[in-house]
Amino acid sequence: MRLSHIEIENFKGIGTKQNIDLAPITLLFGPNSAGKSTILQALHYLREILERNNPDPDQTIAGGLTDLGGFATLVHNHDLSRPIRIKVRIDMTQDQGNERLPLNSGASLRDDRFNELGIRYLVGENTELQDYAVVQEVGIGIEVRWSDLINAPFVSRLDVEMDEEAICSIVSSAQVGRAVATDFNFEHALLQPIRFPHDYPEEDERLDFLNVLSEDGELHKERALSVDLLEAIWHHSREMSSVMEEMSEQEIEDAADGSAWDTDVRVGIETEIGALPEIDKPLVSDLVDPDRDLSMRAFMAGGDAADKIVDRTFGRSSRMTRDESDAYEDALKHYKQQLDTVAGLAAIMDELILGPVRIVRDYLASVTYIGPLREIPSRGYRPRLSPDESRWAQGLAAWDVLYTQSGNELLDSVNEWMSSDERLRTGYVLVKSDYKQISTTDGLHQLFKRGINEDDLGDLQELYEAIPTKSEIGLMDAIRGIPVAPSDVGVGISQMVPVVVACLMEPDGLVAIEQPELHIHPAIQVGLGDLFITATRNEKPSTGPERTLLVETHSEHIMLRLLRRVRELGDNELPPGVPGLESSDISVVYVEATERGPVFRRLRVSDSGDFVDNWPKGFFEERAEELF
Repeated sequence: MRLSHIEIENFKGIGTKQNIDLAPITLLFGPNSAGKSTILQALHYLREILERNNPDPDQTIAGGLTDLGGFATLVHNHDLSRPIRIKVRIDMTQDQGNERLPLNSGASLRDDRFNELGIRYLVGENTELQDYAVVQEVGIGIEVRWSDLINAPFVSRLDVEMDEEAICSIVSSAQVGRAVATDFNFEHALLQPIRFPHDYPEEDERLDFLNVLSEDGELHKERALSVDLLEAIWHHSREMSSVMEEMSEQEIEDAADGSAWDTDVRVGIETEIGALPEIDKPLVSDLVDPDRDLSMRAFMAGGDAADKIVDRTFGRSSRMTRDESDAYEDALKHYKQQLDTVAGLAAIMDELILGPVRIVRDYLASVTYIGPLREIPSRGYRPRLSPDESRWAQGLAAWDVLYTQSGNELLDSVNEWMSSDERLRTGYVLVKSDYKQISTTDGLHQLFKRGINEDDLGDLQELYEAIPTKSEIGLMDAIRGIPVAPSDVGVGISQMVPVVVACLMEPDGLVAIEQPELHIHPAIQVGLGDLFITATRNEKPSTGPERTLLVETHSEHIMLRLLRRVRELGDNELPPGVPGLESSDISVVYVEATERGPVFRRLRVSDSGDFVDNWPKGFFEERAEELF
């Protein structure tokens, strides 16, 4: 899965809604202070909301020293009457099911009617049915408003969508117990049953189903099940009970028959405050289990034997006649069916509403953010043993990862890119040195201090092995074979190491980088283009976040290398061992400062490696002015 789309409104310098389509490699260009960093900060803000339910953050989880300053600072023009809106979409086309969508991945529902929903259709390994069965994309939108009542911001709305179609929304005021799920899209494909053609001979023999698909081009769906869902929600929701009290009998009957689809279906949702439920727990709604006595009495009221037993102590009795016992069994079956319906509705609502939210929250937790100013490790630098993702912002986490890795696979890959003539050609490699440090209070030191005699020889090995082994990450001049400290070489080397490590390490995920070209020679900058391509190549179906790059840069050299690889792939002229790049795998976004705020424009790239759209104000016109 990967981040594919971002929408931002009323956030920092952005006023009117801006849409940004992302590719495996997305480059953000534009003048200083035009608003490029706003995208990254919006992602930090969204993560704070989903992971810590904090709509008023200053320093962020992953942002290091990034201080967002809270809602009053983040809202456009500091206007507290405006709502901040952020929406993201996650592309899941490489996923075959997801643990956050258990129903879509095959888990069954207790109500047999719901087991035919599209959300329940499992593809498994039959990828040819992928477009018809597995969720391809999830999206969520968050709206945050300021409340004078609580003197703080709160999440006022949560919108959820799957496959670019709205599913439903949760809306709330800044009060406890006011959140309701509404705007249900009962006509969504996932809420329709998937059925085989009526003339299909044997439904359990599904091997030839693809032939049926190829003839008419679509699955056979019926609308009836959506009516079942609508009616079930009404009958088991306290919120809908209050709505129904205000409706006429004819309106209720029409809606239950599916002829009144514009009715405002509402289900109360439990939240702490605002519209965001607790993500790590099953969704709690006002759906209620049926009352056993009332449910069974209501069912039996229409039976032939009901009048004889309805006034008795309810339950099976030896005094019951055969007809009464049969009526009781039918009523009990009806009651259990009602219980299964409520359980099925709860599972469906949890997956439809919180499933996408959990996926987005987990994805944002995989973001690696590298800030524009990476620290140079000091002489004798000792990396931290405990992971601290905020250290990525200053670049120091890259040295920590190299230090704590169990093997040398990552170190070898980094060194290949750092030193190879076909890669970055920096002339330096990273070395991991092991050593033992003897304290003056150590027994071995004391032994040597007083002088060793023959009786001490047996203790030397034991004392030596008792001294802990430590490691140190440093640089080595690959040509002269001389170890050097990062502070002894050009600043560009230390600035580059975090970028290289983040692009090659496991696990994958979104890598957001500001100014990867900082202090780096143009000849090395073009090599970063090839590094980015290699980092985003997916050779097998993904079981988690795919590595995706979101790069804020001013480097013409990185972009030209990427365009060259697109052109070479199209012309079948790629050098041996050099990765190619599809035009669809690169997104170049120009951020232009205007009187009404930043405007984000995607400049399309053709298969020949040229821009389809004109570069705003010319293509790196400063260079052209200096040359011509």
